[in-house]
Amino acid sequence: MSTITADDDLDAPAEVPERPIQVMDTTMCIHDLRIDRASIVAYLQTVPIDKQEIALVHALEVGITELAARRERFRQH
Repeated sequence: MSTITADDDLDAPAEVPERPIQVMDTTMCIHDLRIDRASIVAYLQTVPIDKQEIALVHALEVGITELAARRERFRQH
């Protein structure tokens, strides 16, 4: 049987394990994420190091736009 004392913080948020991708309201954080996809690695290797982050963001934008269009086409059939 557990007991609650005056020192216990009842308002503390529950511990949430950290995940490689965290999606918030208007931003997303990616950390400690390993991607073992040869085509992705090969593409980013062609991009200068100082431009790889924006290249990855652009690739995500293009990919998500395509996925959303495919999903919409699927719904219409």
